[in-house]
Amino acid sequence: MTEIGLGLGSNVGDKIENVRRALERLFAGPEFSFVAASSIWRTAPWGYLDQDWFANACAVGRTELSADEALAFTQSVEAELGRETTFRWGPRLIDIDILYLGETQVRSERLIIPHKEMFNRAFVLTPLAEVRPDLILDGRSIRDAAAVGGDQGFSRLAQPWRPDGTG
Repeated sequence: MTEIGLGLGSNVGDKIENVRRALERLFAGPEFSFVAASSIWRTAPWGYLDQDWFANACAVGRTELSADEALAFTQSVEAELGRETTFRWGPRLIDIDILYLGETQVRSERLIIPHKEMFNRAFVLTPLAEVRPDLILDGRSIRDAAAVGGDQGFSRLAQPWRPDGTG
């Protein structure tokens, strides 16, 4: 089993519930076993700024899926929950990114692991540092990167989700 890190975000509808539903689905079956989830954070939009705020969280699991299989699964969860294709960095009901997959390095048209923008996004680093502060990716410390980026005015919206329904 390999550790997988996931970033989740929503800024359409009930944002907190969208993130919780995605976490429930991601960890409901055999694809990913649950390790930890961050709090759900209120964050400002990134990339395309003329849109509503986001609810963001990170989760860590374990999987036997390959990178391509994990991508297919996360995309199927997005579709199942009602995500529609809009435009790059646009509003979304749910977005699930694979941040890392153990030591796996992937560089393809469809997928880059570790996630290529992770170290530029405080909305990923802050929740990831909450659950994996000692993680080192591409020779960089998640804790240190999160400290440099700061929380950029983030606020905690909800306690960490748990498979038992708490949080």
